[in-house]
Formats: sequence, C-alpha cells, structure tokens
Amino acid sequence: MDKFVTKATKRTAPDGASSESSAKKAKGTSGAPLPALESCKWETYGSILYMRNFTAVPSTDAVKVASFDLDGTIITTKSGKTFATNANDWKFWHESVPAKLRELAADNYSIVIFSNQSGLSKGKVKETELKTKLNSIVVQLGVPVRVFLLSADDHMRKPRVGAWEFMLSHCQLQVDLAQSFYCGDAAGRPKAAGKPKKDFSCGDYKFAVNIGVPFMTPEKLFLNSTLVEPSPRPSCSPYPRLQTLHTKETSFELDFDPRTLLAETKAILPEWQLAPTSSQEVVLLIGSPGSGKSTLYKSYFSSYGRVNQDALKTPAKCKAAAVEFLKEGKSIVIDNTNRDVKTRSEWIQLAEDHKVPIRAFYLDIPKPLVFHLNEFRKLQKELHPDRSEAKPNVPDMVIHGFYKNMIVPTTEEGFASVVHLPFIPAPGLDAADKKLLASFLLG
Repeated sequence: MDKFVTKATKRTAPDGASSESSAKKAKGTSGAPLPALESCKWETYGSILYMRNFTAVPSTDAVKVASFDLDGTIITTKSGKTFATNANDWKFWHESVPAKLRELAADNYSIVIFSNQSGLSKGKVKETELKTKLNSIVVQLGVPVRVFLLSADDHMRKPRVGAWEFMLSHCQLQVDLAQSFYCGDAAGRPKAAGKPKKDFSCGDYKFAVNIGVPFMTPEKLFLNSTLVEPSPRPSCSPYPRLQTLHTKETSFELDFDPRTLLAETKAILPEWQLAPTSSQEVVLLIGSPGSGKSTLYKSYFSSYGRVNQDALKTPAKCKAAAVEFLKEGKSIVIDNTNRDVKTRSEWIQLAEDHKVPIRAFYLDIPKPLVFHLNEFRKLQKELHPDRSEAKPNVPDMVIHGFYKNMIVPTTEEGFASVVHLPFIPAPGLDAADKKLLASFLLG
C-alpha cells in the first residue's frame, strides 16, 4: 500500500496541551517521550463522550494510530453475558491485552478506542457507570489513550467516519494511514472451526475500510491466530492486509460495495430511454420505498404531472389527480411502488381509456442498496438540515415487505416498454454527499 497522510489544520495546543509538562515522562523504544499519564478527563461533544488520560504534546509529525473497538476486543464481561450488568462486570478480552497495548505505545503508536454505545441515548446504560468502567480500564492499561464513546445512531456511529474525522480535527492529528490500523471483533466472520459463533456484524471491518487503514481481528493481534480465514471478494478488499479476513458468504456485504456507486454509473442507458417524449404518455415507476423513484421523477420527468400516494393519501385521490392531468393534456408519472400486476393493471387500463401509451420504469435495485440509500438519506439530513425536501426514513419491515411481494414487470402486461434502471445518483450531489454515498453506512 502506498503511504499517504490525512492532515488536519494545525493549532498550538491540541487536547489542552502546554508547551512543557512538569510530569515525568516515559520513553518509547524510538527514544521519543511518551505523554505523562494523568487522571481521566471527560468531555462531551454532541453525541460523543470523549476521554483522555494525558496532555498531548504539539507535533507536526504524522502519527501511527493503533485504534480499537472496546467490547469483544479490549474487554469482555466477567459474567459471560452479552451486556455488562454493572460498572465492574468486565475483564480484559485476553490477559495479553494490556501488555500488547503497552508494547504499541512504547513503539510510539497513539492508542485510540472507538466504541458504539447507543445504550446511552436509549437510557439502557448509565453514563456515570460507563465512565467509571472506562476509567478503571484505562488505569489498568497504563498507557496514554483517547476514548470516543459514540452514543447515537448518527454520522458519528461506526462504521461511519464522523468520529474518526472528529478525532483528526479536535486532536489536531496528522495520521500515517499505512502504518496505522484498526482492530475489532465485528468482522463478518461466520461460525467455523475454532470460532463457535458467527460475528454479530461486519461494522468494524467496514469502519477500517472507510477510514483507509489496515484491519485486524483481536485473535490476530493479541493471539497471533493462524486460523485459516477465507478471503473476501477483491471489491471489498482494497488493502492487502485485509485479504485474510473472514467473510460470511451469504451476507450482503460481499455483493454490495458502496465505493462502486459513483464509478459504475457512466453511460448506463441511452439518453432517449430516460427522456420525456414529445407526445402525451403515462410513466409508471416501480420500485421499493426508498429506492429513488421521487429523485428519478425530479431529475428526468419534472415537466410531467406527478401522482404520489404519500402526498395524496388514498388510491382514489391518486386516480382522480391522474385523470385530471390527462384531461388537461399533460403527461403523468405514477410515483408509487406498483409492485404487483393487479395494481399496475389499473394504471394500464387508465392509459388505455385515455388512448395514451404507458411506459414502465423498474428501479431494479438490490435490497441491500435500498437499505444503504435509506441510511444515506437520514445522514444527509445531518449534513443539510436546511433542505426542505428531506423525507422520513422508511421502516425496515416496509422494505422487506416490498421485496417479498414484488413481481417484475413485463411488456405482456400492456406496457409499451419496460426499462430496467440500475442505481443512478441524483444530479447535483456535492462533495460531502458523494463521500457519504460511497462509504459503508451500515454494519
């Protein structure tokens, strides 16, 4: 991998640093002094609880970052339960964890922990207990460490990169990505010999991919595991060190890589297939809620009358609006899911009654991509809270229901043509939108 550096704007004293510290400092193996350990300092920034136990020394050098998940990687529960029962219900994931982190710190790695803690915002975990537990963990680790607890389902939550970007900015770090790494247990691994349970998600692996650093499982880092691990498909493994990752063959992450969404959309269809016609027609959109039907309408058919049940509320009002548009000589777009033959036949009959042709546009998009787009829209609202067209998220069960009952349209139903549309990004996405769209958003 080529070495490259992520930079942040410099400031004089990151993390409350002073130019000199009176505390005694240890030295790493390279001879550079390690920051002196202090009591844990907690700060809150939006949905982030941030803790450090040292005063940072200003530096313009690129640093190596050894970053970690917390639960299932640095610690596990004493009780054996999935979730801790109290602030004392923890132990190190393996007895080698403290020594390994001290070794990394001595080798001048900055130690950072990123942990999703949605239980905080849901009221299932007490902030005071969690802080007490982290204070105890950090004291026993005995190394300078930064901790970022991510309490909400927002752009800070892993595998999204908000927390990493906050670290770069707030701590004024320049990071050598090639020499850094992220270690976590949520790697999409299946149940296998030597591994009695499958991983609950792939969020840690995707976080490493999103921020651009090599990834390791705790088994590999702390135990130097030699367990044979199947490689994921190349599209999900741009970094050589990721090629040894376990991957669940039946999971969607192998078949869906958001990094390809912007690269694979050139010259998808001849322009005429998406162009409005000069004569009156009916365009029937077919696709899951959240698949981009309304965006397609606004981008390509905004001169047509729009019939949408979310806006009009009932099928009867939709039909009345369609009839009125057609009587006025306008072409129309039926912007509903239209997932079955019966529903579509009513619109085909309406077009025949008014002696106008009807074309079908089927947003032929896999379900994992729809979930990604649904999450993308939610996070877009954080990037652009002033956008008036923001729509509420679609419940997961609604998306599942569409795909369970979907019948693919054909010309035999009475359509003049059926166009299968792959995903087409909306025109006018800004740089922040594109970066978000092309990153893993769900674990």
